[in-house]
Amino acid sequence: MLTAAVSEAQDSAGSAVTAGDARQRILAATVQCFRAYGYEKSSMKLISATAGVSPALLHYHFETKERLFQAAIDDMAKTLFATASALLSHGVSVRDDLTEAAGLLYALFIDNLAAVTFMVEFAAAANHNEFLRTAYVDYRDTQRRQFAQVLRTIVGENAPKGLIDESVHLVEIVLLGMSMQRPFVSDTPGFRADFDALIHILISRLTEGLNSRH
Repeated sequence: MLTAAVSEAQDSAGSAVTAGDARQRILAATVQCFRAYGYEKSSMKLISATAGVSPALLHYHFETKERLFQAAIDDMAKTLFATASALLSHGVSVRDDLTEAAGLLYALFIDNLAAVTFMVEFAAAANHNEFLRTAYVDYRDTQRRQFAQVLRTIVGENAPKGLIDESVHLVEIVLLGMSMQRPFVSDTPGFRADFDALIHILISRLTEGLNSRH
């Protein structure tokens, strides 16, 4: 998804630039540079060259490097969550729907190497950069809210808050651990099998918690 956006930006570098197209190309180039060089080495000059736009146009849209990276983070989050929402369907059972949602989680947030390598760099850089630390906490909190809403959509709005919060926390642990490992994995079928095994445990715990109310 993000990889396609970056490739599209590169392929169209020589074409006429509209305001909207330029903005998206800059955001895609920001993700590309961040993945390759990290935050500190991703200068505005490098990003503008990668996007195929002038430094003046980049500064016109985003003014500062901090605002540019915040916009790139927000855009990536919006794209991932919107895609997940659009693809999520409702089956015949809560377990089936949770299993489908888990598959989307894997595809969009773990097996999507463009997004994963961005997030790995993001989390690492946030340890020693106060701006990125704040941005990462904001992203994490948004992600938690989105995951909680997906779960409530599947299991019902009356599900106990504590049960939803616990499930979100456990999903976050799986997501963080596996996304950090994904760029270094060669046995992808085995890696996916490990994910499925963990998700099976989480789904069983959630459904048991729901059933215990009756």
